[in-house]
Amino acid sequence: MLRGLLEQCDRDGTLIRLNVLQGSPARRLYERHGFTLETEDPVDVFMVREPAPQPERPETGVTSM
Repeated sequence: MLRGLLEQCDRDGTLIRLNVLQGSPARRLYERHGFTLETEDPVDVFMVREPAPQPERPETGVTSM
């Protein structure tokens, strides 16, 4: 489920932000999926994930002379 959401956000160029509780094992899960620390406080860790760059698509229907 998470992988599909991240793929869609990558295609759309969407930045994702979330927060987890300090000490939560969920933090490692999100780090494995590309989230990085944005800021934290005594209770929460705020994370962000930039969209992954998409490979360029070759133009179609264009012929070179």
